[in-house]
Amino acid sequence: MPRSSPVVVGYDGSGRALSALKWAAREAGDRGLPLRVVRAIPYAAVLEAAPGLAPGHRTTHEDKVLDEGIRVANMLLDPDQVSGVSIPGHPAGVLADASAHAALVVVGQRAQDGPVSSAVGSTSLVLADRAPCPVAVARGALAPERSLLPVVVGVTEDEGSRAALDFAAETAELRDVPLTIVSAWSLPPTREWARSSPDFDTVAQVARHLKARAAAVAEASKIYVHRHHPAVATRTEVEPLDAATALEIASHRAGLLVVGATGGRGPGSGGRSGDAGRTRLPGRGQVAQAVLGRAACPVVVVVPVRTATADEAGASSHEVDTDATGSAPTNV
Repeated sequence: MPRSSPVVVGYDGSGRALSALKWAAREAGDRGLPLRVVRAIPYAAVLEAAPGLAPGHRTTHEDKVLDEGIRVANMLLDPDQVSGVSIPGHPAGVLADASAHAALVVVGQRAQDGPVSSAVGSTSLVLADRAPCPVAVARGALAPERSLLPVVVGVTEDEGSRAALDFAAETAELRDVPLTIVSAWSLPPTREWARSSPDFDTVAQVARHLKARAAAVAEASKIYVHRHHPAVATRTEVEPLDAATALEIASHRAGLLVVGATGGRGPGSGGRSGDAGRTRLPGRGQVAQAVLGRAACPVVVVVPVRTATADEAGASSHEVDTDATGSAPTNV
């Protein structure tokens, strides 16, 4: 994405949207990017204010909510960095369209508690599943001093890209804070590991195997960061927990939590013949969806880059990890 691509923030005048707007403005300022305030207006409200307006057209009537959002953004950034637009439609669809040309899309949280469907809301979930750029949910502690805490990133053996690891390392470098790399493992149900792992006779053997794999992924990720982001101080945590729980716990001591929008294929997530703890999850990532509703700090969900060809994948894997585990570190 070009450096001129904006940070896009959804704004509807609510308290959560105001918090997201302020957080997004700080991110835009730190990254040297413009900020675009996007106001999605339900069609019923648009037609009441401007009868006959075709769906998909920008509104031309006065939008006091958008004006207020721009006013707040102008207090935090150079006005030349700030733009805004009102667009008819559902917020999820409007922001998904805006994400095609964005460096980052930011939305606010709906609530702190409850299941993910109500805690985050459909807009956040749709964006995390559809947006081609990173999606930030500004939830939890949002005070500016929170950004002085480490950036936390979850890593697994999942296929895909190193996009989340790169985003997390770049953010840690921008903020001049450490990067905590979390790799989690948990035992699958007894029947699953017995069926998928005939080489192991006891639960203890399976546990040692999964722990070693998780540790190898964490170490490979650390080596990758040191190679590509040498200024970033890193530490690794290998947790005997499911990934969502491990990341939720880590979020309480983090300024930002970064996860990859891929299916889970980390140790202990399931099983298939001859490969303990490997299975793909539907959609962009059940772990990402879970932490969106449970994290104590802002969360960024990062999509992988395009799938490499077989030749490219082989070359990339050899370049990154032959000195560590032999397989590329990838993300939750």
